[in-house]
Amino acid sequence: MTPSVRPAVSGTRHSRRRRNGQVLVIFAGGIVALIGIVAVVVDVSWYWANTLRVQRAADAAALAGAPYLPGNPPSAYNFADVEATKNGYTSGSGVTVTPIQDSLNGGSDPRQLDVTVSAPVQTFFMRIFGLNTIQATRTAKAIYVQPVPMGSPLNYYGVGCFASPSGPQPVCATSPTNPNGASGITDAAGGGSQLNSQGFFGAVITKGGDSQNGDAYGPANDNYGGQTVNPTYNPAGVYYSITIPAGDSGGSVSVFDPGFCAVQTPKYGTGDHWIAGPTNPVSTYYNLWNTNGTPFSPPLYSLVSASGSMFENQATSDTTFGGPGGLGACDAYHNTWWKIASGLAPGTYYLQVTTTKVDTSKDGGEDVLDPAVNQNTNAENMFSIEANVTGGTTSPQIAGAGTMVAYNNLTNPSGGAQRFYLAQVDQKAAGKTLEIDLFDIGDVSSTATLTIEDPDGGVYNNVAFNYSADALCNNSKGNCTGTGVTSIQSTFSDGTHPFNDSWLTILVPLPATYGSAGLTPPGETQPGWWKIDYTLAPGSVGNDTTTWRVSVRGNPVHLVVP
Repeated sequence: MTPSVRPAVSGTRHSRRRRNGQVLVIFAGGIVALIGIVAVVVDVSWYWANTLRVQRAADAAALAGAPYLPGNPPSAYNFADVEATKNGYTSGSGVTVTPIQDSLNGGSDPRQLDVTVSAPVQTFFMRIFGLNTIQATRTAKAIYVQPVPMGSPLNYYGVGCFASPSGPQPVCATSPTNPNGASGITDAAGGGSQLNSQGFFGAVITKGGDSQNGDAYGPANDNYGGQTVNPTYNPAGVYYSITIPAGDSGGSVSVFDPGFCAVQTPKYGTGDHWIAGPTNPVSTYYNLWNTNGTPFSPPLYSLVSASGSMFENQATSDTTFGGPGGLGACDAYHNTWWKIASGLAPGTYYLQVTTTKVDTSKDGGEDVLDPAVNQNTNAENMFSIEANVTGGTTSPQIAGAGTMVAYNNLTNPSGGAQRFYLAQVDQKAAGKTLEIDLFDIGDVSSTATLTIEDPDGGVYNNVAFNYSADALCNNSKGNCTGTGVTSIQSTFSDGTHPFNDSWLTILVPLPATYGSAGLTPPGETQPGWWKIDYTLAPGSVGNDTTTWRVSVRGNPVHLVVP
């Protein structure tokens, strides 16, 4: 072997050793980098999973607290904290739960609750770099939309045409095409001025009545279409909302003709009448509740005043109107105002009207106290409500709180349209769907057509809508559903009214631009009030008791998506 060969062999071995060493270093470095990447992925994934838990807890807390706004922020905050705790997050040890009313958080809506939940998330591999925890912070916003006001933008509700057999007739009694004429009822505030008619009276049918007469909640019976029990009977009756604005004082609530006193056809006075004959007494109860800013939480209501036995067991008739005699005299508040409460502070109150005797000591009067009351009585009592204040500059408002029962004497010798306030829908409903539910409409003798008007753009126009009725609808005229229509024929020339004892659901899609060009047509005092028009053929006669419900789908409580 020559000397020149050995150095080459030796150099090759050293080169291989160097390369082997480099590969080992690179491999070791790669392992470290891979472990680091895995560590980051594991910790980031763990952090992301925990932020979802934090977000869900914030969402649940916001939804739990929002129903107590705008009137009771302390309860809203408390229930938000309780719900966050249920989901594993209680303030302390690095965890913070911060509920706050939006109007106190740089926002403008006192009905919205903003909840921020912040909690430390433990790390695994990042501890190598000194990161033991990463703070996860998420915010949720939930808004509480109060029940849609119905039937009246004014300080009175359910004031119809008060007719009598003698004396001058109110304008609205002889001209149904002008339902806003003088009603014949004097303002409860005094001074002798007459209230303008709203085209209907408030109404309630007794527990022993039949829902097919138009009240979906008062009667326990339903003897139509093979039924015997009314599935929507509610012993708590219907609530009417009274708002005393901030800055006002000395609020009062009065009820016109609160008791039952039967009157002769064509239902003079407010129209009280036995439906199945004057055989059993009638009891009506009025309970005024302070909602304490929580309209959706009856257990938090406090009772302000109640009629008690004042209008209980009445079997009377107005003999001056020629009603059935020998049944006793009417109560002292027949055809006049009864003040149920005075000295009310600003706030939202609910007047509960029911013919079932309920327990007013708790639960917002939702529990039945005496199931025998009105059990065998089939009668209807009509009334009106008015609110006033002694101090302040803003007028109170009374409206149906998402539901209402109305009675209207639809007799119209000359035909024409009767217009009613339906509901107030504010601009916040833009892009959503308005749901209108009407029960048992169309009890007149000849053709009647219903249309709906919205105030979008500051002008009243008929709206297009879809509608469908429940299984009790009489489809002999093919009129139980409709798509993209602007009217519904509720009664036909032969007297057929398809919606007897039937719920009719109307869906109106609201454009994203709803309200952007105004919602107050000329002559209106408040924005957003929709109307219903009944167009009657000449000679149409009858009286129509109906139940109305209005809601914005997605309400009342929902999360606000940023």
